[in-house]
Amino acid sequence: MSGARLPRFGWLAIGLALWAAALLGGATAAVAQSPVRLTESCRVASDNAASLAQILPALKRCSQPTSYHHVGTTWLSYDRFGVYLLPTRTWRLTLDNHRSSAVDLFVVQRGGTVQHHHYDPNAPDREWTAGNYQSILFTPERDVERLVVRLQDAQGVTFVRPPRLARAKVFAPIERDQTALYGIGVGMLALTILFHMSLFFAMRRRFQLIYCIHVGLLLGYGLAYSGLIHLVAPQLGSGAISDIVSFTMAAATATGIAFVIEFLGPVTPRWLRRWAMGAACASATAAVALVIAPPSIDYAVFIVANLVAMHSILLTTGIILNALARREPMASALVLGWSLPISVSLMYPARTMGLIGNGVLPDGLMMFAATMECLILSLPVAGRIRALRIDHERAAERHSMLERQAHTDALTGLANRRGFGEALERAAIAHPEPYPMALLLIDIDHFKRVNDQHGHAKGDAILRHVALHVARVAGSGAVVGRHGGEEFVVALRGYDLNRASTIAERIRIGIGQTFEEETSLPPVTVSIGVAAGDSAAVETLLHDADCALYRAKNEGRNKVMLADGPLVYAAAA
Repeated sequence: MSGARLPRFGWLAIGLALWAAALLGGATAAVAQSPVRLTESCRVASDNAASLAQILPALKRCSQPTSYHHVGTTWLSYDRFGVYLLPTRTWRLTLDNHRSSAVDLFVVQRGGTVQHHHYDPNAPDREWTAGNYQSILFTPERDVERLVVRLQDAQGVTFVRPPRLARAKVFAPIERDQTALYGIGVGMLALTILFHMSLFFAMRRRFQLIYCIHVGLLLGYGLAYSGLIHLVAPQLGSGAISDIVSFTMAAATATGIAFVIEFLGPVTPRWLRRWAMGAACASATAAVALVIAPPSIDYAVFIVANLVAMHSILLTTGIILNALARREPMASALVLGWSLPISVSLMYPARTMGLIGNGVLPDGLMMFAATMECLILSLPVAGRIRALRIDHERAAERHSMLERQAHTDALTGLANRRGFGEALERAAIAHPEPYPMALLLIDIDHFKRVNDQHGHAKGDAILRHVALHVARVAGSGAVVGRHGGEEFVVALRGYDLNRASTIAERIRIGIGQTFEEETSLPPVTVSIGVAAGDSAAVETLLHDADCALYRAKNEGRNKVMLADGPLVYAAAA
């Protein structure tokens, strides 16, 4: 397939992508301007029985902070807010989706008073906000000195986004815009799956199925990351949702690289394909390990999974660049579709490893990148399917032409002996009960002498002329074929011997008349043998018609002879 012309719906997809990008930019800007990200001042671990009074001195000193991948009860302290927490105003603190059995917020106010708010991250009716944040409302009575969060049975495995803090009313328009954005992204992913699954059932190509699985994983990620999964599965707790996010992202790297090598096909060297399949298997294994690994090794598995994902993403990039260097027509579209998600995918493990800061990755960036990937990659996928469909139609057309050639006489356009026999077989299948049928066997008289005197070109013209006349007189319901050489055969369904003999005589008389009008050809006559009987005995009818034709030849030619005796037409003529 050549050319870079986009399908008609391609421009619509690009328009939707730009519109979604503008919406994302607006929503991200709104989040950046209003809520503030809290900076963690300390993190300490304790047993489940420890109280705030016992932990608060350790949080203030922060002499022995715990690691981010600690398993157990963890206390987080925030004493710099970036805004002045006005008393008697309602504020909203949104926490990332922590893996824990319970969350407690302690609002430490001036004078030592403490407000306690409990949050159950596994309750079906829990509060949450767009982006899958846990949402806690509080109204301080005095100036706030410190916010302390306790995570019970925490598993600090994946990267956790810093909390956001703002007036409750500030979150309303942000929630509206972000929910609309996530809803659009999830809807586009779902429509992409439906569209390509319908194409898969039509074309049955493996890369289509892999692509649908890939988009399905991205859809699962989008539902879990955005929090929209709460609408359909509110019983899922924070740990289950974190598992879905981790699994879908790791598995998507496996299906992504598998799709690329399957889509590009032979343009990828064999050794590179084997390497890529190994990387896909490693990513799939890492995805499963992230879900089933025990808490004691969760962090190690998470780091290994990130390294495996980075390897698969970089390898995918190399495969696409290799195709681009080989001038594969679809490679440029793959570069356009994969550039953003590959860049963002590399940024996530880099952030986990501390190579880049959290501010580089705004909320929803991966969701946006996944949606753009699916929209843009739909263009080359649809283009490849269109090319395959055209190839399939051309192959079917060539096959049909070869079938016609195998069953058709090239000179006259009538069915050849094989085509005539198969036409009778199809008629027998369509009408399994035996029915009356007559056969006419027609032979051009002295055709060899005509060929010798006037040349083969004239002989071929005579054959075409006779074939056209026989087919015209026999009618549309008859099966007409060239039996071989200068012989023609006609099958008449539902005819008895008398009716068939009438058709035969019309053919015989008409031949003489047409050749008198066609002065460019030498005149010829025909002899015809007619037999009638049962459709189940075609071979017998052919034998009887051949015997009748032989008698017509022996008795002077230019005659119609019936299988059970001669037919005299002198009176009729």
